[in-house]
Amino acid sequence: MEFTFVSGHLALDLAATLTWRSTYPIELLAGPQDLSAWIGQAGLADVAGRVGDADVERMRELREAVYRTASADLLEQRPRVGDLRLISRTAAGKQVTPVLEGLGRAAWHGNVDQALATVAHQACVLLGSSDYRRIRSCADSQCTRLFVDHSRSGSRRWCDKSACGGRANAAAYRRRRSQHSPP
Repeated sequence: MEFTFVSGHLALDLAATLTWRSTYPIELLAGPQDLSAWIGQAGLADVAGRVGDADVERMRELREAVYRTASADLLEQRPRVGDLRLISRTAAGKQVTPVLEGLGRAAWHGNVDQALATVAHQACVLLGSSDYRRIRSCADSQCTRLFVDHSRSGSRRWCDKSACGGRANAAAYRRRRSQHSPP
């Protein structure tokens, strides 16, 4: 399985592994092989070691805590204390370790626990700084992906310009064409 990393932040990309939350939720971390693939594609570790069902469940719990916490401000809510504790407790673990193999070449080594700690640490950095104010929800009403708006003007609307933004632009184009077509 190929995962999409367009949120501008690793923790929000993890949150996006449950897609279309409000309409037809699709679980992308369905089993250990999916979690191994996500860890590798996220660049967290070259070898994730043995991954079991319990690891998948722990990553999903972290994912949901990150999603709820990251979207709390957008929903004008306070983050759940239990979510803050879970993220902080997980971040306290040992993170993946970089090994410099040469100029421009590094490998990341670690296991699932270290991948969890790394994602949680990154979530703490994002959500514990003023950058949390740059978190946006995709303007596509069916997409539930969160992203960090790194644009200078702070006006980014789409999680992914080519996917959600492309669909919106195509729909707008079709509407314009149908309004101006002769009877």
